[in-house]
Amino acid sequence: MVKSDFENFSEIKEDCELYRDLAKRYLSLDLSDPVLCFEVKKDAWALAQRWSDIASMAAKIARIHDSSKTDFKDWAYQRYRQLQYMHEDARMMWNRAEEELKFITRFEKYGVVS
Repeated sequence: MVKSDFENFSEIKEDCELYRDLAKRYLSLDLSDPVLCFEVKKDAWALAQRWSDIASMAAKIARIHDSSKTDFKDWAYQRYRQLQYMHEDARMMWNRAEEELKFITRFEKYGVVS
């Protein structure tokens, strides 16, 4: 991931680190681990709320750093949107992983049905 100059703003430094950590976890998702899918789903939702707040405070944060409010708000909003996508995708993967786990459990219990 390319690092933006905005990530150096002290007010959002920790939020940027959380975003990058979550993005790495998201990229490692796979249907064999429904627990990870569920955790990423929850964390993405919570972090999306935070980035929505950051986008709404764009004018204040940009003014502190003598930066463009529009550019900063657009950048923060894109983070928010990516987190929404991560949440939705992880939620679907979690649901699919749970369904597959139920199927495997039933298959192991009852065997092949002809």
